[in-house]
Amino acid sequence: MREDVNIAMSRDLMVVAQRLVKQHFPKVHLQRQAWTWHAGRGHWEFHGPDKFYWHGRAANAYHARYQGWTAWLRSKGINDL
Repeated sequence: MREDVNIAMSRDLMVVAQRLVKQHFPKVHLQRQAWTWHAGRGHWEFHGPDKFYWHGRAANAYHARYQGWTAWLRSKGINDL
């Protein structure tokens, strides 16, 4: 049951991050321009637009996408998070 709560929370966080991406960068296609990869033991990679790369710990793929998108936004000078 705990995983379901983690996934639901991560999905909610991801929606917030994706709204910010679309607000500041409306031409970015969220699904086509980014992907995640689970390296094992809670370690994930996020590959985004312009060859952006983030890696670190995440609870699940949604959490990894959230962290990747927020890191990408910060790299672009957006700190609305």
